[in-house]
Amino acid sequence: MPKTKWRLSHSSLLLFIAQITISDAVKCHDCVGMDCTGSFCNGDYCMMSQYAPRWGILPWEVSELVKGCVNGSMLAKDIRDHCEYANGSDKPFTCFCNGEDLCNTRGKLRKVEKEDVEFVQCVCDGAHCRTDEKTCIGEFCTYVINHATKQVEKGCTNASVPLIERRAIGSCMTPPITGAMHHTARHLPNLLPLESCICGTDYCNTAKPIPTVPEKEKCTAFIEVTTMGTNMKSRNISCSGEYCFTATIKSKLGIMSSYHTLGCASFTAEDPLPEELNPTGCAVFSSENVEVETCFKTSGKSAVSRALASKQIPSKGSSE
Repeated sequence: MPKTKWRLSHSSLLLFIAQITISDAVKCHDCVGMDCTGSFCNGDYCMMSQYAPRWGILPWEVSELVKGCVNGSMLAKDIRDHCEYANGSDKPFTCFCNGEDLCNTRGKLRKVEKEDVEFVQCVCDGAHCRTDEKTCIGEFCTYVINHATKQVEKGCTNASVPLIERRAIGSCMTPPITGAMHHTARHLPNLLPLESCICGTDYCNTAKPIPTVPEKEKCTAFIEVTTMGTNMKSRNISCSGEYCFTATIKSKLGIMSSYHTLGCASFTAEDPLPEELNPTGCAVFSSENVEVETCFKTSGKSAVSRALASKQIPSKGSSE
């Protein structure tokens, strides 16, 4: 009899914990478009982000604003409600909020803190650049080297999907963590020997960014892509880095329906860890037509300490 009572009490406790977890979650709009109010989801935070998948040489698609929920251990516990904008634009790049349910509507997001996205000047060098183009402007500068052919490409890029590139800023990674992190490679075998570095200061890609940290993590490197109805898989190879990463994109928008990659990344400490993220763990963005997951892991305590020491301090933005 006491055992039965314990089971009932244990079940009640689990139900109570589940109710607390549900009540802590925020309800979010889960749809495509600035003014959409279609379906709903629950998460640690509501998010709105631009989605413009890219595959190397293929041109950028028209950017879509996607709303959804974001969950996971990579998220900081105290993300403030805020939106990031390009100068002069009324279309946000990225917004986070959890101050109230359904906070990711146009009207409510207009009231949160606003920050300008700082674009950087970058060296442009490679087949993707116009003959008269020596520089370009973007969110990040890129330095991409093919270790098999020794070919180098330099350029600029913008975040193409929620979360993933945000965590990768300031790193050199093998293979590129998204299709926006390289410029002219067309076939998967050509991506495995690519090392892609992204950095966020003016002309930081003049020379190759050099991570000086111990690269003790042994990682698997692999890419699988489904685009325009064709599925492609690379072979598995190994790489070493400060962190091992995984990234997965599933989408009903545009020509790329899925992207999955594993690899290694090492950071230069020249760019801060974004305020919204922890150094390790996983983060998942879920929306009606797009799902994005990224994970970073390391066994090195010093790697985590370095990242936390460089973490971005929130600046006080403006609000209407």
